[in-house]
Amino acid sequence: MKKSSQADFGTGSIGKLLFTMAVPAITAQIINLLYNIVDRMYIGHIPVIGATALTGVGVTFPIITLITAFSSLIGMGGAARAAIFMGGGNSRQLLCGVGLHFSSAHHCHPIFL
Repeated sequence: MKKSSQADFGTGSIGKLLFTMAVPAITAQIINLLYNIVDRMYIGHIPVIGATALTGVGVTFPIITLITAFSSLIGMGGAARAAIFMGGGNSRQLLCGVGLHFSSAHHCHPIFL
């Protein structure tokens, strides 16, 4: 039988759980940062328009970071609320909460376009 590897949030040590959950998020951010650095190195070496293209990347990076932050805010908040409602067995509030987060994501989408 295959043993599943799940974090037990009910009985585990808080420090260990925090470390276990934070490592993948931190790793993803570091990989994203390294990708951006390498991307800028390649764009900066483009003949003739390299400096202009590098300026464009520099201007759009904070915008992309802001969009990612709001997406994470809505996604993580919605997941936490859904877990609370599922754990409490309240399916009506679960549907309302999930609907609220979908509509929040839908209404935030045009703001960033």
